[in-house]
Amino acid sequence: GFATMALEIVKKLKPDYVCVAWDKPKTNIRARLKLYPQYKANRKPAPPDFYEQVPILHELLQSLGWPLYELDDYEADDIMGAFAKQADAKGIDTYLVSSDLDLLQAVGPRTHIYMLKKGFSQIELFNETSFREKYGVDAHQWIDTKALKGDSSDNIPGVAGIGEKTALQLISDYKTLDGVYQNLDKLKPAVKAKLEANKDMAYLSKELVTLMCDAPITLDFDAAKLHDGVTPEFVAMLRKLEFRALLRQVEPLVAAAPAAGGQTSLLVPSAEPTAKQIDYNPADFAAGKPRVVAVNPEATELWVSMGDKNFAVISLVEEPSPHDFSILAATLANGFLIGHDLKTVYHAFLALGVDWQAEVGHDTKIAAFILNSLERSRNLSDLLGQTVDPEDPAQAVPAIWQAYAEQKIKLDAALALQKVATQLDYPTINLLAKIEHRGITLDSDNLRTMSEKFAVRIKEFEQKIYELAGQEFNISSPAQLGTILFDKLQLPTQGIKKGKTGYSTGASELDKLRGLHPIADLITQYREYTKLKSTYIDALPKLVDINGKLHTTFNQDVAATGRLSSINPNLQNIPTRTEIGQAIRGAFVPAPGHVFVSADYSQFELRLAAVMADDKELVESFNKDDDVHALTAAQVYDVPLAEVTKDMRRRAKTVNFGILYGMSPHGLSAATDMDFAQAKEFIAKYFELRAPIRTYMERTIKRALIDGYVATIFGRRRPTPDLKSSNFAVREAAKRAAINMPIQGTEADLMKLAMLKAEENLGNLGQQILQIHDSILVETPTKNASQVETILRDTMENIYPELGVKLKVDVKTGRNWGEL
Repeated sequence: GFATMALEIVKKLKPDYVCVAWDKPKTNIRARLKLYPQYKANRKPAPPDFYEQVPILHELLQSLGWPLYELDDYEADDIMGAFAKQADAKGIDTYLVSSDLDLLQAVGPRTHIYMLKKGFSQIELFNETSFREKYGVDAHQWIDTKALKGDSSDNIPGVAGIGEKTALQLISDYKTLDGVYQNLDKLKPAVKAKLEANKDMAYLSKELVTLMCDAPITLDFDAAKLHDGVTPEFVAMLRKLEFRALLRQVEPLVAAAPAAGGQTSLLVPSAEPTAKQIDYNPADFAAGKPRVVAVNPEATELWVSMGDKNFAVISLVEEPSPHDFSILAATLANGFLIGHDLKTVYHAFLALGVDWQAEVGHDTKIAAFILNSLERSRNLSDLLGQTVDPEDPAQAVPAIWQAYAEQKIKLDAALALQKVATQLDYPTINLLAKIEHRGITLDSDNLRTMSEKFAVRIKEFEQKIYELAGQEFNISSPAQLGTILFDKLQLPTQGIKKGKTGYSTGASELDKLRGLHPIADLITQYREYTKLKSTYIDALPKLVDINGKLHTTFNQDVAATGRLSSINPNLQNIPTRTEIGQAIRGAFVPAPGHVFVSADYSQFELRLAAVMADDKELVESFNKDDDVHALTAAQVYDVPLAEVTKDMRRRAKTVNFGILYGMSPHGLSAATDMDFAQAKEFIAKYFELRAPIRTYMERTIKRALIDGYVATIFGRRRPTPDLKSSNFAVREAAKRAAINMPIQGTEADLMKLAMLKAEENLGNLGQQILQIHDSILVETPTKNASQVETILRDTMENIYPELGVKLKVDVKTGRNWGEL
């Protein structure tokens, strides 16, 4: 917030001088406390997060080159008032930027106030004219006004019973506080009585609110002189603090030329090229020798660099010369390959028809994720804290070498993370490139026919909704829909969330209206159809290649748990349990003479939770192939297993899975037909039966508070800084994430191991083409289907025998994805 405001001040006000006044901790209000011990007594202390940021704010100011002032016995607004007075004496106009209304008394011919309402985006400018227009008195009368009305935020008493409106009228009529008290007899008896009873408090309040502009502090105008441009130190701080949006504002200012008039420029210089293009001798490419490989953003060039950081350039769009070909062959030989996002390099070779078998030695992008999965950006510029042009090998190549060197030190110091990199994430890079390159065939004609049917169905929903509403309106407009539901149809609003624009019409709120009026169900169906039509049915055919195949992209570095995510298009989010979702999946088909084989881990997370919580009873149930949901229901309801109903089992299943995500009684009630009291009792009984699960949850949070992270069985980490947040909602969300990550992260780690082993065991029998949550999808010739089923089941169920719980895999074969 402060950094954003700082840049806005410079950009909009274009000041000649800038300085910052600060409240000195513990001593700034000491003088006023002597006058009134209750001064600011009602102020709550700032949250711990704020105090942790104060030293960083000081560092930020230092990087900007802005002097900071603080003084015993004087508050920040006193210092600002003093500096405004000193500037006025020099004939310099002053703009005070603050949210403290006390400063309004400083408004004068040369002193203006920018009163912040919401950062610098919502501000109110006060000068002598605008102040009078708003308050009806002059700025110098503000002290007397506040003496009468007081200030609850600072616990300044004022005159009890006198509000701002009355105070302003009194000062307008009688000019000063003295004038008011000299004319008490002219006032209404009630007002007169209040003023007489609180005279001492009124004059004390005036003393408390008056700025002490005689503060013994002098503004150093030379130090406060604002130079042109942005300091390199400030840019470095923005990178350190990961302020991406601000960096995007600052980076266009990057230049190395001196400023006009010979003044030294403080603009940030671009990274100087530190490498050059050379002609390598292919004989230098010894097996096992480290080398950097990278492609430019357009994938038209391959950059190869040995340990000297210089590089060779090989065209990926032209026929390589014999010399280039020899370098290329040497590059593809066994070696320790280093790169930033090496999956793009693998893709470049696969596009040329080359199946590159060389293994990843180090990927700086993936390593950054392993070292800190909460980092939001992992480009080279952010990793190194300097501007790196990814299109310029003279900058990119040495940057990769530097990032590798820095990360290697960190990974060498954390062997568990090093194993995650070398045994899980690095080997997966090559496999994911192959899976993405293979793609999956889409029956676009099928979807086009479906689109036409959906259009008709959506039109039918619209007409029915209009009939029930009694008028046509934009169903996709929350405001118009809210007006129809809650104003025209008068549907109940109890329990419905309300925002600034009215009652919410979100999915969760519409669910509360289901059964109360048929329009609620119709709107839900309308939304489902329109969303699926636009997101998948109409969009997917536009994304196929010339062979009719879709090529999704799997990200290894997005989900903090280490799970793979799918984008462009996202094939993991197509609904699985609805007829519409199955119909869309039915448009994904194998090649002629082939089938799909799907292998899906059963109850994966719950099995892992049983192991990690050391719940021996639950582990034994899984190992005996018991129906754990029915068993849980029988135990909670204290009935024989044979008497467990479908509803009982469904409730138990909801809790078994939901409890790992911090499911509350309210959440269980919303997901089942239980009321709040029943849900609360159910969860209480559940934790009595599953005491190890509760112990695991408590132990995980305690450990995370000490270590600062949680980890999977294999050592993958997720930092947990928000466990110490002063914000309750943030802290609770962090607890849920900390409890879930070791389980879901271990699940992701095991899935990667399974994918790697499956690729090895399948050989030429079939090809992995998708990974969706807990399942692997393989395309194989029909004749191989049975053999592929066996390989997938055996591979996945036995991927980690040391786990201690039986893993179960459900395998299905189908002629399209929808059949699975």
